[in-house]
Amino acid sequence: MEPHAAACSKQLEQLKKDFEEFAYIVSHDMKAPVRAIVNLSQWIEEDLGDHLPPDVKHNMDLLRNRAFRLERMIEALLQYSRVSRYDLETGPTDLLELLLALKAELPPHVQVDVPAELPVLLTYKAKLRQVLSQLLQNASFFTQKDRPKIIVRVQEQAEFLLFEVTDNGDGIPAEALSKVFTLFYTVCPKDKVDTVGAGLAISKKTVQFAGGTIEALANEPEGTTIRFTWPKGPLTNT
Repeated sequence: MEPHAAACSKQLEQLKKDFEEFAYIVSHDMKAPVRAIVNLSQWIEEDLGDHLPPDVKHNMDLLRNRAFRLERMIEALLQYSRVSRYDLETGPTDLLELLLALKAELPPHVQVDVPAELPVLLTYKAKLRQVLSQLLQNASFFTQKDRPKIIVRVQEQAEFLLFEVTDNGDGIPAEALSKVFTLFYTVCPKDKVDTVGAGLAISKKTVQFAGGTIEALANEPEGTTIRFTWPKGPLTNT
């Protein structure tokens, strides 16, 4: 059984590499035609000038919006395919300094509570920053608009740090909790939100690459918690 298991593991690794290469090539080559669609729609409008009927202008706007969305999806697919190939440098990471810097990037009216004391890790600094930034941005977007609040908790375990990012928004429906880490999945209808549904999928892939786990939890009576573990070291993919 051991040779068979080793062969299966090797095959899975090859499939993973093939997918990442395929995603990179496809998304890279799709950028130019999408940009051409946007440019062509603008040129058509310019050519018609004042003779452009309102319904045609409306349809042109819809066309451009769909193209811009596709462009963002392509960029997200590129980021997704690059997780295991980019930002692999490791270095000392002051968690408190990192969280305070990310807090400063959020709108000033959003209350963000972070622990007063946090350790310094030797880790993938850029990758950990990407994950925390994405989770904080997500939480900021889905908080209560009149009293937005985010709580960040960090708990030291034997081999991992346990992070929790909690918001006080409307929460995620129970049936969607297992789907939110799927690439391009959005809880709200896609035409109702300015997102392509890739941030949590990229975060999950990044956390797993580092050797951790991630999950979404519904809070009572409101809000959502994203919980993930991150190795204290040594790293699993260095």
